[in-house]
Amino acid sequence: MARLLFILLFIPSIVFSHELKPSIANFQFIEKDNKLNFKLSIQLNLEAILANIDPSHSDTDESKNSDYYNSLRKLPAEQLLAMFKKSLINFKDNISLNQNKLKIPFEIDDVQIEKIGDLNLSRETLIQISGSNIDKNNLQFGWIKDYGPVILRVSNPQKEIIYTEYLKINSVSKNFSITKNKDQNLFAEIYNYLTIGFLHIVPKGLDHILFVIGLFLFSPKFKPLLIQVSAFTLAHTITIFLGVLNILSISPQIVEPIIALSIAYVAIENIFLKNISLWRPMVVFVFGLLHGLGFAGVISEIGLSQAHFVTSLISFNVGVEIGQLFVIVGCYFGFAYWIKEKPWYKKYFTNTLSILIALAGIYWFIERVI
Repeated sequence: MARLLFILLFIPSIVFSHELKPSIANFQFIEKDNKLNFKLSIQLNLEAILANIDPSHSDTDESKNSDYYNSLRKLPAEQLLAMFKKSLINFKDNISLNQNKLKIPFEIDDVQIEKIGDLNLSRETLIQISGSNIDKNNLQFGWIKDYGPVILRVSNPQKEIIYTEYLKINSVSKNFSITKNKDQNLFAEIYNYLTIGFLHIVPKGLDHILFVIGLFLFSPKFKPLLIQVSAFTLAHTITIFLGVLNILSISPQIVEPIIALSIAYVAIENIFLKNISLWRPMVVFVFGLLHGLGFAGVISEIGLSQAHFVTSLISFNVGVEIGQLFVIVGCYFGFAYWIKEKPWYKKYFTNTLSILIALAGIYWFIERVI
């Protein structure tokens, strides 16, 4: 029962979380007047940086500075920009942009901050940086640990992505160049996108986590679980590929609310459905198609290396699968293994947890529609 109380207390506390996402740094080589210049566009959560939110948290509500962060979220873009300009010198010093281990001079050209929107969603800031007269080889990028993880994407003058790397907290990229990126071998590419796919589920993808938990709660037995997970996996694999290849595209304004409804649906069905039928895996398959479009949106935003396009895409998908398996194994050994044979497991445990998950899905649906 202690595990039950923990979950009952845990789920409501994270439903209203403000997710912390990795920043994205787009480095582009630019050839002009026989010189090699660069532009660096950094997409980040400026409020989290100004509020000194510890990047090891998965959401801002876990931080002792969450109240200050929330107050920054309410500021107009102009006021937030004024605060950032006061710390501009520190920001420049905290970025590591080197060549042959020497710091590259650069300028901050522009800062674009989104207007106040849904306060339950993080606001993005785009910082434009530029520099000139660089060499083609041995460049590195990084920043201080307080800014959190970052996804680095390097493009050539033709705007083709030639190098990608996921930088963990307090790390610096490997050497990259305009011509040949020796460090970007196949195994490094696989590792990068496996990591990104896994982290999109655990701990960043709370909605996907609750959907998978909803599938698990229907029955901890192997066969029903295998049927559901297989249907979900097949479906989202199809739409990840179709979405990234621009064969199928549906607005996130449509996809995200339906994903929220899918969470509520499977949770409610857990309460009333006693045995698995043909209907259940069919519904899970349809919902899996929508979840796949959500995944495709993420990977499109991050970008795929042109050199290993298919490998990167498959690796991301496998990372997502590993994340899902992690959730399932966690559920099994976290509570099912210990209490699945108890007479109250279905009536009191899974039904109660399913109700909470359904409420989370309904809340997200309303939040994403309004």
